[in-house]
Amino acid sequence: MNFRKYFMLVISILSVYLAIVGGVVAANRVFQPKEKEDDEEQLSVLDKMQLFNTKEKMNVLILGTDGSKVRSDTIILASLDPKNKQLNMLSIPRDTKVNINGADHKINAALALGKEELAIRKVKELTGMPIHYYVVVDFEGFRNIIDILGGVDLDVPVNMDYDDPVQNLHIHLKKGMQHLDGDKAEQFVRYRQYPEGDLGRIKAQQQFIKALLEQKLKVEYLSKADDIFKEVQKNVRTNISIKDMTKGLAAIKALQSGNINMYQLPGEPKMIRGISYFIADDEKITELVEEGFGYSISRE
Repeated sequence: MNFRKYFMLVISILSVYLAIVGGVVAANRVFQPKEKEDDEEQLSVLDKMQLFNTKEKMNVLILGTDGSKVRSDTIILASLDPKNKQLNMLSIPRDTKVNINGADHKINAALALGKEELAIRKVKELTGMPIHYYVVVDFEGFRNIIDILGGVDLDVPVNMDYDDPVQNLHIHLKKGMQHLDGDKAEQFVRYRQYPEGDLGRIKAQQQFIKALLEQKLKVEYLSKADDIFKEVQKNVRTNISIKDMTKGLAAIKALQSGNINMYQLPGEPKMIRGISYFIADDEKITELVEEGFGYSISRE
């Protein structure tokens, strides 16, 4: 096996499935994140740890932007545990209510109001977990990457019909097992007209994640790695470097569907002054973070 290409394939597929359009994206020979003088200062504010010990967890906030490219349509906190070779993923509903500058907002507005720094701060406040890295990806490259991989076979749970001219989003899928190319895959992961709203969409995204991993993380797709990674680099901004990512390479290489755990932020939808929010349950979040992610946190 060509180890370099396997590495690129794993990272490239992770870059799709972790955020449905992106993920734990490593810099490789075709992708180098821009370095700015204020990067280290920002990272220190955001509690980036020195992860030279490969047993340390690597926590990545993944933000998949919507058509506006400023609001985070998908929010996932991914925690790679090299010691146990596990990947734990926490999906955060985009309607989650947070306080920004004294006013109520949905958490998907944090990226637009304060860029990555504010989004990270709000997720840290919700979960109590440190965040070491961020990845921001848009939907532009998603269709191309799925097409390069040859599409995904998936059992669509319901008939999906939805049109949003503002976002140029048109979803028309029939219920049942079918082969999704890039365009249809995007329709599937962005559909949210479920009885439970965005929570139903999160469940569908997790279904897609499992199918993508099981079908595409295979040796026969090594030849696609370079093309996928070139597409990823066009639509990603991140502070992850080659050195950062290679720390968790052994754990990433060992990933299988059996040691990938998916969670959803505990809470419930609620209407407040005519606006639909998702209200996080702090007590249940603390329990989930401690039991599922292995962190001891305190809320004062």
